[in-house]
Amino acid sequence: MKTIIGITSALFIAVLSVAYLYFSNLNVKNRSNNQILSEIPSDASVIFQHQNDQSLYDIFKDYTIFDTIVGPQKKEDIHWLTNYLMSTVTLKTVMSGQKVFLSFHPSKTDSVDFLWSMQLKDKLNEEDIRKISVSDPSNQILTFQETEQDIFLIKNKTRNRPFYFAIVKGIVRGSFNKDLLFRSLDKNSEKIDPEFIKTINEGIRKDENALVNLFINYNKQGFLQPFFRNNLSGNFEILQSFSGFSSLSLNYKNDDLIYNGLTNILNKKNNYTRLFLNQTPVKNTIKTILPYNTSNALVYGLSSYTLFHDELSGLFKDRKELDTLNKQMGKITSETGVNPDRDLQKLWGNELSTIQLSTYENLAIIKVTNGTQMQFFLEPLSSTYSETIRKINFESLFYNYWGDPLKKYAKPFYMISDNLLILSNSPGTLQRYLKDYNSEKFLLKTESFRQFDQLVGDQSNISFILHFSNSASILKNLLKRNYAENFGNDKHGIKDLYALSYQLASNKDHFFTNFYTGYKKSATTPDAVLSVDSTKNKN
Repeated sequence: MKTIIGITSALFIAVLSVAYLYFSNLNVKNRSNNQILSEIPSDASVIFQHQNDQSLYDIFKDYTIFDTIVGPQKKEDIHWLTNYLMSTVTLKTVMSGQKVFLSFHPSKTDSVDFLWSMQLKDKLNEEDIRKISVSDPSNQILTFQETEQDIFLIKNKTRNRPFYFAIVKGIVRGSFNKDLLFRSLDKNSEKIDPEFIKTINEGIRKDENALVNLFINYNKQGFLQPFFRNNLSGNFEILQSFSGFSSLSLNYKNDDLIYNGLTNILNKKNNYTRLFLNQTPVKNTIKTILPYNTSNALVYGLSSYTLFHDELSGLFKDRKELDTLNKQMGKITSETGVNPDRDLQKLWGNELSTIQLSTYENLAIIKVTNGTQMQFFLEPLSSTYSETIRKINFESLFYNYWGDPLKKYAKPFYMISDNLLILSNSPGTLQRYLKDYNSEKFLLKTESFRQFDQLVGDQSNISFILHFSNSASILKNLLKRNYAENFGNDKHGIKDLYALSYQLASNKDHFFTNFYTGYKKSATTPDAVLSVDSTKNKN
């Protein structure tokens, strides 16, 4: 018995020792990351993390899609820097295998600058740096002082602009933008918040073997807002309509950029996206009827409409809109005899999509469970425009049942076909969509989209798609000039990308997230709407 007790005690102590060492190691790693991250300026909405390792650079040697996205200037900057880091024994000794944090910062000149940060293994002093300069005649290293800090700059003979860096407390930081580096060194300047740092640490800990981690901060001015001329609107608005963070890892595929991971939404009252956290992912069927000239689309999916509407009513109450909406529904009942909660609510299906076309036109599609009954109950609420198109006479009906995506459709025109309720503020848009719908001129009928869609998740709760060719004119008008020029620049690789997909699939307290973009694939048939079987069921 004493032997058993002794063995059990020994095992227990061993387990405690291993646990102590494990969590001590985690704390050391977190402290190291915290020191680096706590000096990154607050306007960094996107941060990449990877290992400074030659084998990793070899893997990505022919991985051109990231270069395609950042553009030729940033591509050259990043390639030169990675080559320089592995160019000498001295740098390899103190930097090899260390975590690299690459944060992206929108600048006042409507461009993007990056700040490069890394913890050194050993000390690297000015004398060591000067030895590197002597051994590498292609790069000249100079020094000067700023705010009592030694600043180094590297002048490369073949490059027009220098790279600035500083070493403080064993951490090296650098940028091609001198002011960005100074902001990181300035203790009084605003830095990224602790919640973002926590997200980054947790993401790295969960997947230590990831080739590249990507972290996104949707807070403050938002993920995309700095690149747009005005406030985000339409389907882009979702990316500033919630506060939270994404922690994603690269899923390496040669010709595609795929990131998977988690998105956590902060618990704020005025947050439409949170309504989908208590839903389970559903099959995305509306994407099969997206018009062939779709620029961008958002598809929302519900597993329980009843639960969704209960939580939507709570959101309206928090916004102090519920009483006004209830009075409007009461007005509909008193003037038409139709009780929306009794007659309409039971007919809502499980999908909603808002779509913008390359022609700048907008429409929304809602799945209903019985199109004939929906038509019957909506008739008393409507005026006749044509044989198939009606106009709602009462405000906020669809906003009351679906929320933010339909706020712009206060008194829309509508038509019903094949258990689909289609809305637009323009009757002409509906007429053109109906013609395309009957002819089955859909994106899914093009081979390029079908190839792209193979890597898009089949189920989600929120799914955003951006078709680059169909969006070129729209993005030129929405983006600030320097960014917009990329979409008309034959030298920029964006012209070679087909589309972008961003999906959120609920898992109770967070969203599984998939980001995907890829090159245009070669098609065996022209990228036009293919002939279809007219007997195919449109439902």
